[in-house]
Amino acid sequence: MNTAASHALGYPYFPYYPVVLDILRSRLAGRVLDAPCNRGWLGDMVRPATGRDVELDGIGPAGLPASANGYRRLTVHDLETPLPAAVPYDAVVCSEAIHLASNPGLLVRGFHDALRPGGTLVLTTPNAGRVRVRLRALLRGVHVDPWSAAARTEGALFPLGFAQLHQLLAHHGFHDITLHSVAETRQGRWLDHLLAWPARRYCRARLKHAQDEDSRHFWRQAGSEPSAHGNWLVVSARRPGER
Repeated sequence: MNTAASHALGYPYFPYYPVVLDILRSRLAGRVLDAPCNRGWLGDMVRPATGRDVELDGIGPAGLPASANGYRRLTVHDLETPLPAAVPYDAVVCSEAIHLASNPGLLVRGFHDALRPGGTLVLTTPNAGRVRVRLRALLRGVHVDPWSAAARTEGALFPLGFAQLHQLLAHHGFHDITLHSVAETRQGRWLDHLLAWPARRYCRARLKHAQDEDSRHFWRQAGSEPSAHGNWLVVSARRPGER
């Protein structure tokens, strides 16, 4: 997290923000839904970063802070129920919420239906497939102790690695599922690389024997640095149809 930027903005600045903005810029997204829009960071950054007059709507379980701006329309809505999206969007951004949903399938289906054909979904989530996280889960027997302080503050119901997130998106009809790199500090120590070697070797073997491009695309990403060592996953996917 960038501490200086966080003080200037009044909320945490995470290194995946520029990655999300770059995806929106490259997809020429003109109408975007931010769900949930808890911190309001997308409203502050999307227009300067993309150079476009983006129409940005926000949905969330509670009102935004008074400092939030840049949203055309804000809707208070429980994300555990179907989304009230009235118009098709070029892109939907879901930052650090999918792992907190009691029904992530319902949420992903709502995102799918909120997009126009060919539209882009961008998901960010803490990476439960990171080698250090998997090692802690192996030693404890669970990803997070349900009675720990971390569970009370983070509340992760479904810890997701890249493989699980890919399966969830593919199951609900998305394609072109892509894992993006995030520039992080202190990533990939020698011990991390040693611990990740068996899994990455397995992915390379599966890649070598993959029979089609979709399978090769998956195994190439499953064995990548962001999948094995990243603190966050940033994944984009398209709803089938026009581009």
